[in-house]
Amino acid sequence: MKAVGLVTEYNPFHNGHIYHIQQAKKITGADVVVVVMSGNFVQRGEPALFDKWTRAKAALENGVDLVVELPTFFAVQPSHLFAEGAVKLLSALGVHDMVFGSEHADIDFLELANQAPSVEQGRGVQDKNQTFASAYAAELEARTGFKLTDPNDILAFSYAKAVIKLGVEMKLHPIQRVAAGYHDQTVVTGQKIASASSIRLALHKGKLEKIQDVVPAATLQALDDGTHTINFEERFWPLLKYRLMTDTVGQLGQVYQMAEGLEHRLTAIALGEPGPKSYQSFIKSIKSKRYTFARMQRTLFYTLLNVKVDQMQAAMKDPYLRILGFTDDGQKYLNEIKKTVSLPLISKVDQNLAKANLRLDYKAGKLWQMLANHSEQQDVTRKPIYIKNNEPRVSREMIPGD
Repeated sequence: MKAVGLVTEYNPFHNGHIYHIQQAKKITGADVVVVVMSGNFVQRGEPALFDKWTRAKAALENGVDLVVELPTFFAVQPSHLFAEGAVKLLSALGVHDMVFGSEHADIDFLELANQAPSVEQGRGVQDKNQTFASAYAAELEARTGFKLTDPNDILAFSYAKAVIKLGVEMKLHPIQRVAAGYHDQTVVTGQKIASASSIRLALHKGKLEKIQDVVPAATLQALDDGTHTINFEERFWPLLKYRLMTDTVGQLGQVYQMAEGLEHRLTAIALGEPGPKSYQSFIKSIKSKRYTFARMQRTLFYTLLNVKVDQMQAAMKDPYLRILGFTDDGQKYLNEIKKTVSLPLISKVDQNLAKANLRLDYKAGKLWQMLANHSEQQDVTRKPIYIKNNEPRVSREMIPGD
């Protein structure tokens, strides 16, 4: 069976994702769609709107055949590490075609990525007056003429760099992002595809009616069930403040991605008088030219979970394939490849795994439960979701603007 791979967050799962799935199969002629999906926390360091099981189920009901979790130690990372982890997992699953959205789908990202070594040695990348991402983009543009600023293009470039670095057989298929831009903040009446950002914003404002036409029934059902993290900051901030108050500056300095004395700045602002009143005001207070908003959020996530540098480095050297769900076709594909898979396949987590290999995912799942005020276990005893091929699945072709 031929497989096509997608790297996703599905935060939340919407009609644009259905279009992505359909296009991936059409472009590659694949028999099965294999998805590597972030778990309970996404790349920006925020909790996913719905837990990983809910999002995996929505994907399986709408054209995906196999969902594997992107471990937290890859998922909550800057783009190059996020992409490297995802490519590593897809390759281990025998996937040799990868389809992703891009703002410039006509660009040969592999050719562009071949310029990376010379770009990274460029003098402009060392500019301390701007973020590393901005300095890198400026240096790349100076050398190649391509301005790498759009979010999906940055990920596409990172996938290409990962393919080259890992030396894997992976054909990259960028497809044009349609109907809605990544940062679009408004759901326009009558449109069928909207950005995840605009959907989350509408939900944060309590405007459920705005998203009725841009998400499938599975996402609407998840909202109706009421277990989500729409207003997670209200619970996140007291937990984070407690961590900053009880850990010493020396202990905080050992947290992954804590750098350049950032721990001193965090504690001084968080514990000062009168001090920030909310998570958002705290983030705005600590952000600087050198560190992006997303970088700061990731660092605070690591801080709350007390993830040390050596723990993260050890975890990244020991990846695995945690299966969240499959269809009949997905199960057939697993049976075909299981003898050649190069990473451990995990379908059920017990206490031993939770305390060892999956320790970070387990802790992240527990934190998600607290932020969503939800009691259901995220890891221990949970079995992969199984969707039979004869169960109803979306068949109507998703056409942007239809």
